[in-house]
Amino acid sequence: MSTGGDPQALRARLAEVTRLGQAGDLAPAREQARAAFRDAIAADEAEVAVEAGLACYALDLKLGDHVAMLEDGALLKPRLQALPARRREYGDLLRRIVISACELARFDVALAHANEACESARLHPDDRELALSLTALGACFERMGDAWQGERLMNEAYAAAQRVDEPYVRMVVLNNLCAVCIGRFHRLREVDETDARASIERAIAHALAAQAMLPLMPDPLFAVFVDGNLGEALLYAGLLDEAAAMLHDALARSRKGGYHAQTWRIACSIAELELALGHPEQALAELEALLDTVAAAEQRATLIRLHQAIYRAARTLGENERALAALEAYERLERERATRQLRAQSELFVTRAETERVRQEALAARERAQRFRDEARRDALTGLSNRRELQEQLPAQLLVAATQLRPVSLAVVDLDHFKRINDRHGHALGDRVLVAIARLLRGGLRQADVLARVGGEEFVVVLFDTSPELAHEVLERLRHHVDEHDWAELAPGLAVTLSIGLAHAPSYELDPLFERADRALYRAKAEGRNRLVVDAPA
Repeated sequence: MSTGGDPQALRARLAEVTRLGQAGDLAPAREQARAAFRDAIAADEAEVAVEAGLACYALDLKLGDHVAMLEDGALLKPRLQALPARRREYGDLLRRIVISACELARFDVALAHANEACESARLHPDDRELALSLTALGACFERMGDAWQGERLMNEAYAAAQRVDEPYVRMVVLNNLCAVCIGRFHRLREVDETDARASIERAIAHALAAQAMLPLMPDPLFAVFVDGNLGEALLYAGLLDEAAAMLHDALARSRKGGYHAQTWRIACSIAELELALGHPEQALAELEALLDTVAAAEQRATLIRLHQAIYRAARTLGENERALAALEAYERLERERATRQLRAQSELFVTRAETERVRQEALAARERAQRFRDEARRDALTGLSNRRELQEQLPAQLLVAATQLRPVSLAVVDLDHFKRINDRHGHALGDRVLVAIARLLRGGLRQADVLARVGGEEFVVVLFDTSPELAHEVLERLRHHVDEHDWAELAPGLAVTLSIGLAHAPSYELDPLFERADRALYRAKAEGRNRLVVDAPA
């Protein structure tokens, strides 16, 4: 049934897509999503088309249909790219295309999109995008055979992910780190057993950390991914009982969810488990039963693994011809992978040096953005915090102190007759005075004490966990220190003094506390300056 140009009917079809997907009817849901996408394009309903395209793509992912993911992704990409407000969804699309292309050994497509994702992270500094883009690039290198470069990139991705308050990002990076370590194990087994064993130990640690975040993930597909990887890692670590429980449970959930690609991968792990348990006949039968389906779906990474496992099972059984055929198929796929890797890198000029350049530029952009954020919260002359930093950070600190009834004192510090100093000695010397005052105040305070410049000649000092009596003593000591400083070093006859208004909690709210300290400062000025006045709480 065509919806024509009726947006309401298109939205109703999307609701049906959601209902079917939640019921586990993934293939019918995808057909509905594709139909809605076509009708929305015909009706020039751009937003609905994007929603339908995203739904279709999400279903491709769950079905493990990487061929469809590339086809649907190519249709969705220009429409999503045209919507700047959906930049993060566009980044997610690029990274999923990378993973699908890697699974199909389409490394030219994978590298192009990984490069675009990293370039976007460089142009729009964002730790979330940086973490996920480096993860996609790392997965690309691992699939091309360079698990060492892949793991290094993903470790850097995890460092970025830890700066992001989003469990999903950390879970994705950790799960992919686990997968890369498993890939490294496959390349090292029977070559360097020490390194292979260490890789699996890291894989288990990453998977357990990812597993701890699963209660926060709404999509059950994530749990199948993580548990499938963990079960595989436990298998290779020789923890067969734990692996069996994990893998069989993950397989049941994967089949129930209709996640074909994950089902094939987990079934392969279970067949390898049978081989490890001393059941090579059963293992071989299960592995060969998967071959045609996995080959038809062009799941190259799983297909390579299947041929490896069939070779080991046939060799165990003494079936040399079957073992040799599996070994030849494996080597043929590996040669094809290596050829596609070299061709892709040659065509796109994405060498390790280029990858490092992109990575460094992305990190530099993030550092520049952080520097700009820091500078916006710093006084350019003295290097102290400014009013903006004080207003953003202090309320939370005061709230913590209030819940624990900890003592807090806030002082407003003002230079006496600062306009006269500027008029007599010039603004350049006035600036030097302000810098010197900042240095003297900072030198008389603890590292944990807050010091900010909030106006031309006005500073704020906040003392936590300091009794009112001690706070009074500290501020008086600072006032005397400034009064007794040898200001003649800056200009003959120069004298500088401070007036200070001090208030103690309660209240623990910034504005009332500041107003009371400011009121006390006004009294200090009125009473002759160069003194400290305390405002008692109301």
